[in-house]
Amino acid sequence: MAQNPIKSGDIKQMIPDLEKETRENPNSVVAHHRLALAYWRANRLEDAITSFQKALDIDSTSYEVRINLGTLFCQMGRLEDGIRENREALRAHPGSAEAMANIGSAYMQLGRWEDAADFFEQALEIKPDMVPALINLSSVLVELDKLERAVELAQKAVSLSPRFGLARNNLSVACYFSGNYKKAKEELEKAKGLGYPVHPDFEKQVNDKAA
Repeated sequence: MAQNPIKSGDIKQMIPDLEKETRENPNSVVAHHRLALAYWRANRLEDAITSFQKALDIDSTSYEVRINLGTLFCQMGRLEDGIRENREALRAHPGSAEAMANIGSAYMQLGRWEDAADFFEQALEIKPDMVPALINLSSVLVELDKLERAVELAQKAVSLSPRFGLARNNLSVACYFSGNYKKAKEELEKAKGLGYPVHPDFEKQVNDKAA
């Protein structure tokens, strides 16, 4: 998912300045977009949605605004709205791996594994080294019982980001369900060493199987 580029420490000063900017430039997509991002960072989510929508009223094809609004909707649990906005982003920018991965993530949260896999695959065709898409697709493939490829993708994510605890944990999960309990334990220990909050029930299952 897209990340909010506005830093939390800037918010108190930024919001009044950005509100003033939108009043002085009511037809500026950039001004409304920046205000939306600031509201989002300040956890004023309904205000953020309103400002994103004002930006889109001015330019409905704005790819970046669609991506960020879709990400916000997904974070709020409004997954169908998030999917809709990312699909609109794809219409404006058909080659966006980010929009494809965002849609895949939303479908993943909805438990629509085949749909999620399809969009992650599309994202990886464009950006083969997109680590979040590799991790998520691996998790989806475990759900679909396509374990060999799940391990392959999880291993690739680890090779690209060896100090990413989530990637190590994800590889542990894929190895566990593939029956490679020794490797699952090794990767889980590495995930813990990197500070990843390993689920205690899963850790117990891995340790029991690897014993």
